[in-house]
Amino acid sequence: MADPSDWPQSDAPAWQGNTGRLIGPGMRMRSRAPVGQAELETQGREPLRRRQSEVAVMTVMSIARFERFFRAAAGLNVHKNDLKRYSDFVDAKLYDLLIVAQAAAKANGRDIIRTSDLPITKGLQESIHNFQKIDQEVELKPILEQLATHPALDRTPDEETEAVYPDIIGGLSLALAQSFKILHPELKNPQSQHWDEARAVFDLLL
Repeated sequence: MADPSDWPQSDAPAWQGNTGRLIGPGMRMRSRAPVGQAELETQGREPLRRRQSEVAVMTVMSIARFERFFRAAAGLNVHKNDLKRYSDFVDAKLYDLLIVAQAAAKANGRDIIRTSDLPITKGLQESIHNFQKIDQEVELKPILEQLATHPALDRTPDEETEAVYPDIIGGLSLALAQSFKILHPELKNPQSQHWDEARAVFDLLL
């Protein structure tokens, strides 16, 4: 396999996998395509490690699209090293929303999580709408579909709920980008401390 540093910038796989966690039989994912499975096979790994149910689904995120989205959303210059921070953020926040949705479904005596159970605030809803406008240009949504995974829950999200994950992640992404500018109006190149600050703000609210 070629060294990633030799790949063209626009085609390079920027970050494979969102958290690096193993996805066991009890974990759910919206993505249906085992992206990256062929790569595992070419490395000669044992069959057990190649199973989609036991290996984190790989997603190839374009560096160029990632950078373009943050420039369009908040005039920020991010780089491939920020992809892990970003994917960890959206993974954690989607899960937090689902935990609250699960409690709502349980309180209503349902075994299924519906979209109405998700705690989508007015601000997040507006961010989702604004993301959809931006995404017509940057086309980040197909990548977000690969990030839309979550651990097993006591209540099962229905298909309609799973279908909105990419838009929710997109809204969270836009809100994240804009939060950098709120905290540091002159910021152009977010550093580790800026990611930590933004994450702490979201942890207080979601």
